[in-house]
Amino acid sequence: MNENNAFSEESLRKIAAQKVSFRFSVKIHVAVYILINVLLIIVNLLFTPGFYWFIFPCFSWLIGLTMHFLAYLLYARGVYPMAKRGVIYHLTSYIFVMLFLLIINILTFSQFYWVVYPAIFWGTAVVLHIVFYIQFFSGKAEQDGKFRSRKERAIEKELEKMRKKKIRKNVD
Repeated sequence: MNENNAFSEESLRKIAAQKVSFRFSVKIHVAVYILINVLLIIVNLLFTPGFYWFIFPCFSWLIGLTMHFLAYLLYARGVYPMAKRGVIYHLTSYIFVMLFLLIINILTFSQFYWVVYPAIFWGTAVVLHIVFYIQFFSGKAEQDGKFRSRKERAIEKELEKMRKKKIRKNVD
């Protein structure tokens, strides 16, 4: 790297290659998803036309496909803080799994909406995850113009205490 922290040509090429590979793997995943689900629909309609069971593998696999696409999107957009990625993954998986469970609930046992229970309990965990992220990992600009999270500021404060303690110890 040079003085202004720019990426070298070699580093940029490596990042570009990773993005292209990742994008290609998502495209392959989408193609296989479509092909297999078309085959499942055909098998379902030919052999068991009364019950549309193809919906279950279709929507459950869609969750995995969505997470794969989301992983690519976050990488391609440069969302590197793992705490932020974790919140995005958690929220996305919650939404898609709850939609899938709602479909299962409606198709199999529509008299009782049991899907409410995981929605409430997991939803509470998602809300807590978001609150903790905002509380500990979101940051603000300091006087020097650098962006630091609450955690980073706490680390700096602790380091400063340790330095002062060390200085006092050396003076005594």
